[in-house]
Amino acid sequence: MTTWQGRILLRFVKLVQGKLARHPFRPDVALRNASMRAAHRCGVPKSDLIRATGLTGQTVTKALAGKRTAE
Repeated sequence: MTTWQGRILLRFVKLVQGKLARHPFRPDVALRNASMRAAHRCGVPKSDLIRATGLTGQTVTKALAGKRTAE
C-alpha cells in the first residue's frame, strides 16, 4: 500500500516533469529525479512513476538508481 506522502511526492514529480523538465535549461531534472526516488522510498511503485511522468522505464530505473539520465 502506498503512503499518502508517496502520493503527494508522485504528484510533485508529475508537476516537475510536465511543467519544468521540458524546458531547455534543465537543473530541475535533478529535482525531478530526487522526487521520484523519495516517492519510490515512500512506496510508490516504479510503474506508477513511469505512468505519471511519461518517461521510459529505462530512464526511471536510472533515476531511481541515482544515475544520470539522458536528458
